[in-house]
Amino acid sequence: MRSEVPQNSANPSSDYGHATNYASIMNLTPQQIHESVRPFAEWEGGPFAHLTGLEIPQPNAAHGFNFSANGHLFDDLLSAEVYCDSLTGISGRGEGQDPIVADLVTAGSLRFSGKAGESTVEPGQICIRDTNMPWKFSCAPGTRIRVVTVPRPLLVSRIGSAKVFNHAYVADVKTPEVRFLTNFLEVVERSSADLDRSTSARNLALSACTALFSEILSQHPDATLSDYPQTALEVARNVIEKNLERSDLSPVVVAHMAGVSLRTLQRSFAESNDSIMAFVRRNRLQRAHDDLIRLGSAARVSEIAARWHFSDASHFIRTFKSAYGASPAAYLRAYGNPGAQAQVSTHSEGEAPAGA
Repeated sequence: MRSEVPQNSANPSSDYGHATNYASIMNLTPQQIHESVRPFAEWEGGPFAHLTGLEIPQPNAAHGFNFSANGHLFDDLLSAEVYCDSLTGISGRGEGQDPIVADLVTAGSLRFSGKAGESTVEPGQICIRDTNMPWKFSCAPGTRIRVVTVPRPLLVSRIGSAKVFNHAYVADVKTPEVRFLTNFLEVVERSSADLDRSTSARNLALSACTALFSEILSQHPDATLSDYPQTALEVARNVIEKNLERSDLSPVVVAHMAGVSLRTLQRSFAESNDSIMAFVRRNRLQRAHDDLIRLGSAARVSEIAARWHFSDASHFIRTFKSAYGASPAAYLRAYGNPGAQAQVSTHSEGEAPAGA
């Protein structure tokens, strides 16, 4: 189900708490800002309900105000890409049901101040805070954020003490635990259709995200991953699939990009009766196959082999034939490519078709 949001509305049309796709849009002209008594009233009751006392500061209001949030809302877990113009207010109402919020800034900046001190979150940083504790905040014009919210009671019960939330947690996105969190959120978003159909899958995603937050705050991320080997596996697979063209893709590189230890990575694959590099090779072969079909008679085996890091064209042909039962040229002819004689050469024009 896709949330369709009218202009100047900050509330998705889908039922809060059940939608898969979440979208919220607000475009206000200077006149609308001036005439509206409560321009943010429609946020009440939604995932941004913990924001109160909102104001668009002058002179920024003279240029209008734009806000958009696009992402996924699974029960009480929100993950959304947010764009926001200059805005000030209070994050947190001092109520137990307000969420734990993580803001990963990619452009602009956020400033928070409260009893626990002040924090400035710049691009490339993440801030995790408890909105049960009110924070004054200001958002710079043109700020872009990945916002993640999880239910406070779940996180407090897992950690066992609310003292860890006495201060805002600010960290660089390059830290392993934050890298793993961002990769995990990508997996969640890619699995949105499955999560929409399965309550148990949604509960697992919420539980895993809550566990990651708790271990980020306690700075022991690998302790959580041992409880969620499938989560670590899916994160690693997602990282591999995004980086198949890298020539240096190795278990050490994958572990670094995923934000896990090499031992955790190897254990996760072992429990699935697979290996890291076997998964890499299968996916590279699949990409090579897709290139072959897409290019048709214009395909050159040597170029495809080089792109997907086979040692040479002959190695690619042998691997392809073992997997698909025919050489690339024969496979392309059998696939029904017009012309019957697929001109798939290994090096240059005039050579014999590969696998002939």
